Amino acid sequence: MIALNQRYSYQDICTSMQILSECYNDFTICRIVGTSQDDRTIPMMRMGFGSQNLICTAGIHGRESVNPVLMLRMIEDYAQGFRFRQSIGGCDVSELLHRYSICFIPIVNPDGYEIATSGFDVISNPIYRRMARARNISSENWKYNARGVDINRNFPCKSYVQQQLYEYPGSESETQMLMRIFRDYETVAYLDFHSRGKIIYYYRNAMPNTYNQKCRQFARALQHVSGYALGRREEELLSKVSGGNSVHFYSELTGNPAITIETLPLDAPFPTSPSYQLDAYEEIKSIPLSMLASL
Repeated sequence: MIALNQRYSYQDICTSMQILSECYNDFTICRIVGTSQDDRTIPMMRMGFGSQNLICTAGIHGRESVNPVLMLRMIEDYAQGFRFRQSIGGCDVSELLHRYSICFIPIVNPDGYEIATSGFDVISNPIYRRMARARNISSENWKYNARGVDINRNFPCKSYVQQQLYEYPGSESETQMLMRIFRDYETVAYLDFHSRGKIIYYYRNAMPNTYNQKCRQFARALQHVSGYALGRREEELLSKVSGGNSVHFYSELTGNPAITIETLPLDAPFPTSPSYQLDAYEEIKSIPLSMLASL
């Protein structure tokens, strides 16, 4: 059902998630977990029977339009693997999803995704639309939400730095949604998928050495299945304004592993062509399962 090598609109993603949930309703549930600044719903698919959850997110940056589609395909393949007792990447899907559950949020920033794929006219709020156009950033390169805030710099953690006069830590509805998920669910780890350089980042500057050593072990397991490089510790905060990420907040809140997966070549242009989807999916399709198997 979920074909790669093609574009999906925000509505396509939402509709596909609902259809998949109906097809596999004996072990999945799809529900709305939040609303964007421009009033788009944010769906989440929870799959499995375990009380402990692995959180997987994509689409925090609007212009990174490949990963939401890859996560949609991942949902479908994992559902089929669970039902038909198959293995993916050497991992027994049914066995793992009887012990754990996975919460997939493929499109954390639906406003940004729609702007990057369809232009600024999709912004319903006229004030936000004018603000966005005034930034002099092309819609294809838009990574922010409809209000022009970078969601991945908006989390209330030690590395947060204010970047817009009208924002504050946790100010955005998309940020608040993810914070609620982290707090309301019993979680074991968090994987955040981005699109720049085929790198796995695991080091968290605010966390103790024992934490980072443990996360490095998990990252090495994910490197084994993906072939991606491991990010160096000095690359975690490349500038004073690169903090405030969802992984920083989660690690400080829970003490559990929080790992960033950067798909696609470093030179992949925006808007990102769907032609990258097939290769990228083969690289990352078993990463959440491998994470669970490594716990």
